[in-house]
Amino acid sequence: MRIVAFLNFKGGVGKTANVVNLGACLSLLHKKRVLVVDLDPQCNATYWLLRPGEFNQLADGTHPKNRVRQTTYQIFKDVINGTCLFDVNASIIRGVPRNEDGTEIIPLLHLLPGAFDLLEIEFSVPHRVASRFKPCLRNALSPISNDYDFVFLDCPPNLYHVSITAVLAAQNIVVPYNPDYLSLSGFRALCRHLRQLDDSLQASRAHFAQNLVSALTVNRYDKRGNVYDTAVAELQSQLDLLKEAQLVHPKCAVLSPSIRQDVRIAESTSEHKPVILYSPKSIGAVDYVKLSSSFLSQMDHLL
Repeated sequence: MRIVAFLNFKGGVGKTANVVNLGACLSLLHKKRVLVVDLDPQCNATYWLLRPGEFNQLADGTHPKNRVRQTTYQIFKDVINGTCLFDVNASIIRGVPRNEDGTEIIPLLHLLPGAFDLLEIEFSVPHRVASRFKPCLRNALSPISNDYDFVFLDCPPNLYHVSITAVLAAQNIVVPYNPDYLSLSGFRALCRHLRQLDDSLQASRAHFAQNLVSALTVNRYDKRGNVYDTAVAELQSQLDLLKEAQLVHPKCAVLSPSIRQDVRIAESTSEHKPVILYSPKSIGAVDYVKLSSSFLSQMDHLL
């Protein structure tokens, strides 16, 4: 099982779109068993892959026991409270998205849903549990280590407590990237911070290699004019420098193709379907189909 964290401390760069649509293509076309783990308090991956009734049932305050045990929130709450309520096998929603009658549309795509309550975790981790908190996500996923080919961690747009647990759990980090100047400077800062974080975590995961950035995806690409082509070329040049400085994985690559701007991707969220199901002939679907092959090649290349 390969655990991959999709991480960037900038919001709106396409993390959730990558997780949902890449996961769907891998499951549907390449027959890979993929688990999406929603760690973002915005719960966008959860809301994208569940029908409104299913999501509302998770968030329904009249069922608090079911709610906390069925989401990633309980993983972290257990550590803080000293409880053991989370059950990963009971929490996973299998075969998402689903039809109105509950039948599975993509049987190999599963979801470990998030909860809005995740926001409170960032402000409530006492110092006394810090050593137990960092590996808690990795420990929570260990019972299913033989059940999936890939686990995709949809991380919040920061590098706080929950994101650190994702970095510790993952073997690889993928950075979704928007091709503009501000994103380039942010990417450099992210790589430096991840390297510092990686060094500090080695004692907690001595059996893992260093967890550096392994791939980038380019999102919201627009072919009009040359500004985006220039930005992608600058990203590649920067990536070469970061490799020399050992701030990214030596085999890190910008995956192709870039995901073009496509309104169908945005529309697919309100239909609670990956774009390959919502509009299979759209440019967004075509790009994600090709990206799924590129992603698998890169994962093989990293071995």
